[in-house]
Amino acid sequence: MTIAMNASVRENEIRIVIQPLSAPGFPPGELSAPMFKKIFDSFLAALVAADHEIHPRQTSSEFFLSHLSLAPSEFGFLEKQRGYRPGRISAIEFMKRCSIRVNRSDYKLLLRYQRLLRAFHRVVKALDPAYLVVVHYHDTELPMDDFFCSQLGRVGEPGSTAAPVGAWFAGVVLTSLQGRLEAIDYGGPVWRGRLALSGSNVQVECVFEKASGEDAFNQFGNKSVCISGRAIFTGDSQLPERVEVLKIEQTPQEGDVIDVNSALIGFGAKDWGDDVEQIS
Repeated sequence: MTIAMNASVRENEIRIVIQPLSAPGFPPGELSAPMFKKIFDSFLAALVAADHEIHPRQTSSEFFLSHLSLAPSEFGFLEKQRGYRPGRISAIEFMKRCSIRVNRSDYKLLLRYQRLLRAFHRVVKALDPAYLVVVHYHDTELPMDDFFCSQLGRVGEPGSTAAPVGAWFAGVVLTSLQGRLEAIDYGGPVWRGRLALSGSNVQVECVFEKASGEDAFNQFGNKSVCISGRAIFTGDSQLPERVEVLKIEQTPQEGDVIDVNSALIGFGAKDWGDDVEQIS
């Protein structure tokens, strides 16, 4: 997940950016009107679903078009809550928290809200691999990339009543891993790198927070490092699918392969300030 403060996006606003991807030797394609409408409608439906899940009909929110632009194609929605009271979260905030949990292999909350689950699947079906879609909140950017789509696919189609069960643990823990970090790719909405674990040919994807800036990470590219962060397990492997890096340090040389099991530290939802279990 990429964290980035966006002063242009208000706290009660969500913006979606759609960028056509270019293939080698070809310029980026244009976004067709039907494709734009399909994505636009799916996100609006997801907001309405989130609103209906957590707000009574008589105090449901209203959504207004707040932003529209071309090249890249962007649109935004502004939420106006009715019957506001302290402690009540917005549909936009609820949708963001559910998205973050899906990315972190935590499906329990979303499975409780089948209408929103259906809406999330509609969003994924509206996406096209030829386009990059990034959701901007006032404090967070969430790419609707292949990782998010595969994570949502693990939840199953609407009607599921239990989280997917794999041979291994699925969820998030704090952990440390050591190895050689390849060059960091700053080209996409998520800054990525591959960590080759010490003493093996296994690689784990690492993602870095944009808010820290490139200079904070340039010195670690193609170096032996120890990283600490949120390790996301999908249940398909003993190793994490990716690590959201919180801390990185250079090591003098590669040591023995890390014992992943002994490195795991318990991790709870409250550690990232996402206490949404109290929603009513």
